[in-house]
Amino acid sequence: MKCSDGYTYGFGNTGCIYRRDASSFWQQVYKDPDGAIKGAEEAPASGNKTYLAWCTDTKLKKKAIPGLSNWNDVTTVSTNLSSQDWHTMKQVGGATKIANGSWIAMLGYDESYTNEALDLVPGNIAKTLIERNGRVIIGTHKAGYTTKGINGAIDSEVQIAQIGDDGDIYYANGSNSVAIKTLPGGGYINPGGICNERDDINFFEWEETALSWIDKQSVGNMALLAVYNADTGKGGIYTYGRKNKNHPIVLNLEYQLDADELGAVACVDGDIIVSYRDGSSFGVKVVDSTTKAIGVYEGLDFRSPVKFPANITVWKYAEVFLTPLPNGTSVSFYYRMNKTGSFVQAYTASGGTSYNTVLGDKAVFRIGEEGEICEAKLVLTPIGNFTPEVHRIRLYFE
Repeated sequence: MKCSDGYTYGFGNTGCIYRRDASSFWQQVYKDPDGAIKGAEEAPASGNKTYLAWCTDTKLKKKAIPGLSNWNDVTTVSTNLSSQDWHTMKQVGGATKIANGSWIAMLGYDESYTNEALDLVPGNIAKTLIERNGRVIIGTHKAGYTTKGINGAIDSEVQIAQIGDDGDIYYANGSNSVAIKTLPGGGYINPGGICNERDDINFFEWEETALSWIDKQSVGNMALLAVYNADTGKGGIYTYGRKNKNHPIVLNLEYQLDADELGAVACVDGDIIVSYRDGSSFGVKVVDSTTKAIGVYEGLDFRSPVKFPANITVWKYAEVFLTPLPNGTSVSFYYRMNKTGSFVQAYTASGGTSYNTVLGDKAVFRIGEEGEICEAKLVLTPIGNFTPEVHRIRLYFE
């Protein structure tokens, strides 16, 4: 969690609180004696005060920012939270709302506290919270089905939610519910495993008679989703959105990472960081902006046109149009027919397994297979921070 004191804080399942400074150095600054921390948020207050607030299983605590450097100013606000897997916290209208089982608790801007600010429909457990137009939007799951409800949500360019444990993503703007996509390898996210790529830009709305602002809205942009428990090779940080106005909105596995669990994802001063658990190892990874990884593109189904039944479609070859290829990089092409079996590697016109002509801008790959449906797959091999850039693929058949 990025905080207004200039630091980024991480909260662990053993009660440890870690702090990351501007030079990316992490250190443990506190260990809560009550164990796992299940929610945290920066909590502004009247009188020009700001707190770092967090929840353990049944307690809400806070510490003034910056406060004492030895953290002896940690205080307990409440000891009667409902014992839950998640106590997700969110600033809404100046107050800090807290998921508290079938209630919403609230730490007020005036430093007041109530354990039951809102009573939800019985049988629904609050799991994720977002702010929208000065209101709190609550994502829930049914009691006893912790991964069958709303795992996380974000207001990016469009409002989306990740629902259930099979990778379902839905539009969720409060009035319509439309399926967008199922993640290709399944899986799901934690409540903190979703954010905007630019999460530090906000609009504030204020009324003169209000105690605090009535709305704080992040500028919607590219959504990041930290997906785990997916098929091998399909876990990691997905993006949903677009960089340019006239481009299509797409889902992409931007940074592949298989781990037993991905906890939270955040973008801090241009660095995308994600916490993870792999067996008994825990840590934080940061995206390396100076080194490209191998890129894989899998296209949609390309179906042959309507024809006489006796005619057989033969897919002849593929043309891949590129930006002039950087030295040391290469492009490989694979195909699969009729959605069966594994992808088959195609050879270049000269018999190579990949195209690596320096400054070359068109690669031709031979197919020569019969089928009604053809799927294309490209593998882009970089060197350092240079990678092939593909503009268009054409498939030829007869």
